[in-house]
Amino acid sequence: MTVSFEPRSVIRRNSLFIIGGAALLAFIFAINAVVSGYLLRRNTVDDRAEQISTLSLILAEHTSQIIFSANTVLQSIEDVIEVEKIESEKSYRTFASSKKSFDLLEEKTRSNSILDVATFVGSDGKVLNFSRSYPAPDINLSERDYFTYLKNHNDSETFYSLPVRNKGNGKWVFYLAKRVNGKNDEFLGVILTGVSVEVFSSLYERIGINIGEGVGITLYRTDKTLLTRWPLVENQIGKVNTNPFIDQSLAAAENGNGVVFSSETGFTRQNADPEMRMISYRKVNEYPFIVGVVVPETLYLSNWYKNAFGVLIASVLSIIIIFIGAYTFLLSYRRSAENKYHAHHDSLTQLPNRTLFSDRLSTALTACKRKQSNLALLFIDLDNLKTINDVDGHTAGDAVLIEVAQRMQQCLRESDTVARIGGDEFIVLLPDVGTEESAMSVAEKIRSALIDPIDADGNLLTTSASIGVAIFPLHGLNATDLMNNADAAMYAAKSKGRNAIVMYGEHMVKTTLKDLI
Repeated sequence: MTVSFEPRSVIRRNSLFIIGGAALLAFIFAINAVVSGYLLRRNTVDDRAEQISTLSLILAEHTSQIIFSANTVLQSIEDVIEVEKIESEKSYRTFASSKKSFDLLEEKTRSNSILDVATFVGSDGKVLNFSRSYPAPDINLSERDYFTYLKNHNDSETFYSLPVRNKGNGKWVFYLAKRVNGKNDEFLGVILTGVSVEVFSSLYERIGINIGEGVGITLYRTDKTLLTRWPLVENQIGKVNTNPFIDQSLAAAENGNGVVFSSETGFTRQNADPEMRMISYRKVNEYPFIVGVVVPETLYLSNWYKNAFGVLIASVLSIIIIFIGAYTFLLSYRRSAENKYHAHHDSLTQLPNRTLFSDRLSTALTACKRKQSNLALLFIDLDNLKTINDVDGHTAGDAVLIEVAQRMQQCLRESDTVARIGGDEFIVLLPDVGTEESAMSVAEKIRSALIDPIDADGNLLTTSASIGVAIFPLHGLNATDLMNNADAAMYAAKSKGRNAIVMYGEHMVKTTLKDLI
């Protein structure tokens, strides 16, 4: 059975592979988290943009219906005037100032919650009657834009005014106005229905509050004059929005969803910190109005923040688990590898021990038999290690053993093996050694290397070696015979005076004796 273990260099290399693999896997998880977060963010933005685009379209339709209802009330009042066949200013003033007309205006206003007031105005701008009280207070509207326009233009279409503070109750209102003509199209006055800015804003509130905090819903005339919004900002009502976002969104709506993004200061957020916003505007069909929805980034990315946090936590936990697993596996692997290494190596010199050497000898013998080649065993015994231990201490003896092991390794090829099999006993395996002379040459190289003084903590110590040599197949056909014969040759070298090399022989022994230095 072949002995399997991993050298220290392999253990270190594999440990680096484990650490590198864990780091790579963690990096992949991190990249996956970033990519997932990016894709999730993009999908969230796209989905939200479609929702906001749809919402602005719905709001535009909703606004159209509200204006239509207000306009219908105005048209119904005009129809009453036509039925009365009013042809002169006198008849108009008589009709408009009557209690009957007040009841009409009151009933029309009450029928539509969006209406703030309905009014008859004379040719001089004086209020003849209106739905709040009877008789009407002394109010003159001649300076209002709708009055000026309709007085100077014989236009039968509805005029949509700028928002103004109502002179009756001080609340913001914008008016739908129509011209009243006499028999010969002379100007008799104006009829009005006033749309409450606050009530309109409250209608938007019901929608906006379901979207989330920070959303804004606005209504402009086509000249970008702000009529109303939610949340209501009264000091902005009636002002013109000069930002380019409305035009950009309307242009984008022609070929897409009409949603644009901007972090520039908004029209109603002059003093607020800049924040990225999602903006969508739509024209109101058949009416000169534009409705818009503005959603801050914190709102349209709110779900993404939650989901991204979940992805982040999952990724961090996965990476932690990877490193814990890698660390646990690394400890287990290193412990197992170290145990295997120590089970087959001498703890002092780190040379192979008897178990590992026997395995390598068995493998080498099998290869030599197959290739019909030779191998050699060198049985080496240090001559005076016991004396060094007794005189200089075991620490010095250990230093000698470590140095001896290193010197022997330097004398060998990478394919050769030197093992420590006892306290002062070593054995060398030389596969494919070739001739007996080659084996004796290696033995002599080792013997010469070991007689040089050894520095042990400042003390120069000397040792030598007795070496016995056995050759396969000349001196044995199996591991046991070869080791026994090499051991016998080593004892023969010791009996010859030590510091010697002896080649085993059945009938004769070849020896090489060297004088002690």
